Formats: sequence, structure tokens, C-alpha cells
Amino acid sequence: MTTFWEADRPLWARVRNSLLVSGSLTLAMAAGVLVAPYGWALVPFSALVILVASVIYHAFLLTRGPSPVMVIYSAVIGAFFGADAQLGWRIVGVTLVASLLTSVFLLVPLVFSPHAPERRALAHARIAVGTYRGLRGNGGGGEAQRLARDAACQAVNNAWLTLHSAWPANRGLRHRELVEDLASIQRGLARAILKAQGDARDLPELSTPAPAWGGRPGWRYLLGHALRAGSVEWFTSWRMAVAAGMAGLISEAVGIGRPYWALMAATIVINQWTDRVAATRKAAHRTVGTLLGVGVVWVVSAAHPSPWSSAAVVVICMVGQYLLLPLNYALALIAITPMALLTVAAAAPGGSVTPLLAERAIDTVIGALSAVAVTWATSWVFPRRLVHSQSYRAAEAVAAVERADEGGTPLSSESRRLRTQLQYELTHHLNILSRAVADDPRLADLASAEHAVADRGYGALARAWTIGASGPDPLKGGVWPIGSRD
Repeated sequence: MTTFWEADRPLWARVRNSLLVSGSLTLAMAAGVLVAPYGWALVPFSALVILVASVIYHAFLLTRGPSPVMVIYSAVIGAFFGADAQLGWRIVGVTLVASLLTSVFLLVPLVFSPHAPERRALAHARIAVGTYRGLRGNGGGGEAQRLARDAACQAVNNAWLTLHSAWPANRGLRHRELVEDLASIQRGLARAILKAQGDARDLPELSTPAPAWGGRPGWRYLLGHALRAGSVEWFTSWRMAVAAGMAGLISEAVGIGRPYWALMAATIVINQWTDRVAATRKAAHRTVGTLLGVGVVWVVSAAHPSPWSSAAVVVICMVGQYLLLPLNYALALIAITPMALLTVAAAAPGGSVTPLLAERAIDTVIGALSAVAVTWATSWVFPRRLVHSQSYRAAEAVAAVERADEGGTPLSSESRRLRTQLQYELTHHLNILSRAVADDPRLADLASAEHAVADRGYGALARAWTIGASGPDPLKGGVWPIGSRD
């Protein structure tokens, strides 16, 4: 699990991140062990963990890991093994040692090439900006230019995040050179954005290589953004908690007694905001793949394999899931299910997998159906609310930057803070629109207005580079144009 979390970061950022992930997984599993003796508390505990873990994940991890599901999975597994307190605490210790050991292995490549992540981030930003500028030069269509611009701005911002995360190794000559290179890339991006909007002035070199925009907003801003009623982060989090809680309660009601798999199935199906058709397809894949995987486990267990043979099957399935996942989710689950069940059976008291087969099959169906039900029930109203909420946030952020520019200090610390917040809002803006339209095609009529807000926002970001530019400002005394002049 540790290998997936923000792995392409500089050395010290990876050290901090590895310690954070290792601690989070261990604490989540320990909490599950503590709750295990209180069967009545499992479902509400799981729903609370899902809500908190998802909000924290979406609020603070600006370059994502696989999803918050892994922390949630640790808590649920802790509750499962915690039925035997001695075994549960032993598993907690194994989790801590394994995650820390994995973290050490992940650091080895950076010892020999400490600036490799920064160089890769800059290379990606340079390519993305070059693609956008190339489309403009070749007369590419308006929509293609807009998508390329958004991708370029995101790549540049990710590069700034990568450079900022290098602390404390951010004072050497090599790091300053990387900062200057990225500032030059961003300058070229700003020039292309401004020319697309009718400002053809030649941009001067800034007196400082610090970013004109980009980076990470403060933690209060990030948390406040995530906890808004109309934020995607909050919508995704409470929807996961509701689906998992529903699945857990149904599983208990039908008498399964240990609703672990139902909770996880619902959480995994609905852990991202996808449209109704995609969520339903994922639920179907998970159900079919899991049932076939249960069949594989039944065949393996019927052969009465030795512990070493079971371990070999687990390793084969572990490799197989990575090979099959890019091809088809259901196929990957044919490998994932035996890996999970055989591992759990090996560690659980008694070591038999047979009692788990029916539970896994029934719980998966319950979890998948619960996730689909919650998805369809929430997809009729909320997408439009999410778009309107984010549009308001983005427009407010644009207006704040424009007001700061009117004061004549676009590179002051306050203006930089506002531009960083605007970049963050724009990163969310059109992504939310595209996901909302996929969920509710009627929202396509909002595209023109939302594109105008984004065009205005990126123009406001780029104007930081016009300090000392020669020639008249075509927007002086007027209103920043709505929409790009592609």
C-alpha cells in the first residue's frame, strides 16, 4: 500500500510522506482492533473512519495516492483480526514494520539520483506547455486549445508543488536552477495565455524566480474548501460513508454477522465521483469478478494445499492483479479475491478459508447494490449544485486576484497567496463540470459560462507577468474579457 502514495516526490518529501502513510495505516488498524470487541460499533465506526479519511485525503493530498480506501481497509481488517486481540495486535505490529521497510526501499533510487522527481516534473511541464503553444501556432481548435491550456497549467502547478516539497533540500545551486527553469516555462505559458486573450505585449523577465502563481494553499483554506456543503470532497466523502453504512446494516440484518466485505465493496465502488453508468458498470465488474474469484478459492481449497503452496498462490495472484487491472477490472478481481481470502485465512484463527467464501460472495453483492443505489439516488440533484458551488468559488477567486492587481502589487505576498488559491480553484473547476455533465447530460448547457470563468481566471493568473511589459495594456480601464479569443 505504501508504494502507491505520492511516490514521485523528492527525497525528503518522500520520507515525510512514508512516515505519514505508515503511521496512518498502523493507527487505522489499531483503531479497528480496539473496536473489534464491540460488535455493535463496527458499522458506525467504519462509516466515521470513511468520512474522516476521505475528507483528509481529498483536502490535503494535492497529488493523489490510489484513494483513501487503503486507510479504510486497514481499519476494517483491524476489526476483523481484532476478534482475537493477541492476533490483532500482532498484525498491527507487522503492518508498521512492513510499511516502514517498504518506505526504506522506496528511498533507495533517490540516493543515487536525488533530483530525479524534480527533473521529471519540469520535463512534463515543459512538454505540456509546448503542446499548448504548438496548438496555438498551428491554429488548433478552441476546445483543443482550452484542454491543452488546462493541462499545461496543471503540469506547471504540479512542478511547483514538487519543487516546494523538496524542503529542506531547497537551498542549493541545483534547486535554484530548477526554480529558474520552471519560472521560464511558466513565463512562456503566461505569454501564450495572454496572446490567446488579445494581449500581445512582450513579457519581461521577473526580478525574482519565485512563481507568479502555483504551489499549495494553506491548510485552513484546503480544509475549508473540503468541508463546504457544495464541495466534491464533501460530496464524495459523505456518499461513501452512507453507502458503506447501508451495506453494513443490511449485511447484519440478513445475519451474516461480520459485514466487513459489504462495507469494503460499497466503499470501493463509490470511492470516486463517477457517473451513474460508470458506477453501475464498476459494481457489476466487482460482483462478477469476486464471484469468479471465490470459485478459484474453492478449487484451491479443495486441493488442500500446504501453507507454502497457498503462499505461492497468493504471490501469483498479487502479480496477476497488476497485469490484469489495466485490461479489465473484473479480470483483476479474479486474482484479487483469492489473494485476499487466502491471506486472511492464513492469519485468522483456524486457518480455514471455507467459512469465508459465502460471506465474501453475499457481502460483495450487498455492497455493490448499496453503492449503486446511493449513486443513482444522489445523481439527480447534486451534480448541478456542485457545479454552481465551484463556479461561485472560482469567480470569487478571480475577482480577488483582479482586485489585488488593481492595487499595483501583483507579486506581493498577498497577491501570490490569492493566485495560489485561484490556481487551486481552477484546477477543480472544469474537472467538476466534465464529471457533472457525464452524470447529468442536461448540464452541458452550463459549459459556455463555466469556460468563460476559467478563461477569465487563467488570464488573471497570467497578468502577473505583465509588470514592466512594453506597449499599452489592452485591458486598462476595462473589464477582463469573458472567454478566450481563440
